[in-house]
Amino acid sequence: MTNPPSPRSRYHALLHEPTLHFFGIAVLIFALYAIFQAGSENVLELDQREIDARIFMQEMTSGEPLSDQQREIITSLYVEEQILVQEAMAMGLDNDARIHDMLAQKMRHVLSGDIIQPSQEELATYYTANMARYRTLPTVSVDELVFDNPGQLPQAVVDLLSTGADPEQMLGLTEGSQSPLPNVNHIDLSNIFEPAFADTVFAASIGQWNGPFVSNRGQHWLRVSQRNETRLPPLNEISDRVRLDWISEEEEMRLQEEVDKLWDRYTIIITEAEQD
Repeated sequence: MTNPPSPRSRYHALLHEPTLHFFGIAVLIFALYAIFQAGSENVLELDQREIDARIFMQEMTSGEPLSDQQREIITSLYVEEQILVQEAMAMGLDNDARIHDMLAQKMRHVLSGDIIQPSQEELATYYTANMARYRTLPTVSVDELVFDNPGQLPQAVVDLLSTGADPEQMLGLTEGSQSPLPNVNHIDLSNIFEPAFADTVFAASIGQWNGPFVSNRGQHWLRVSQRNETRLPPLNEISDRVRLDWISEEEEMRLQEEVDKLWDRYTIIITEAEQD
């Protein structure tokens, strides 16, 4: 008759049972997870829809489906971004004035997100009310003659300048260069040269040389070849410009209305710093 196994041998048999090993490992894992979660405050809950939206936008940009590896990269970048945002907020970096400015600008874009278009009647009304904005400035087309010599010119060149001669005649007598300046207004000439010289050119007769204006390039002479008086382009000629101006002002007005509504939801208290 076989003797029954001793309690000690039964204990050793249980220790070598695979099922018991698996159960023990599972209990240990769950215990460690519970302990870790109980002591952790950095639980970050993320919405899979946000990740899917980023994957979708990337696929729209590339025009083809992303591989599993590319999806994992996008997911990792999103998680990393959210971790950095949480850490930045924990460090109080969201109280930075520059961050506030960016958030305010972002909110403005959100509030004015709708794309609006004017009707033909609204466009015509806006054009009529802002005609002064679209009226062109008087312009002149001029020939510019630059002599390399900033000092006294040969008398033959001076005589040719007084008669309004063409640049080629004078450049055959002294070194220099010529170039046209088409359709420049008073502001353009003032920026290129100086306001006083621009006044002289605009007051001059067509075909008359005016100068000199001395610069580091030499001495400049200008001759008016054509004048263009101020004009108001018809609406059909500048409709795109008028439409963009209308949209810009309308969006700004609607945005301000939305901002004003937000103001009504807040009680504003401004405290003054205590004097030392």
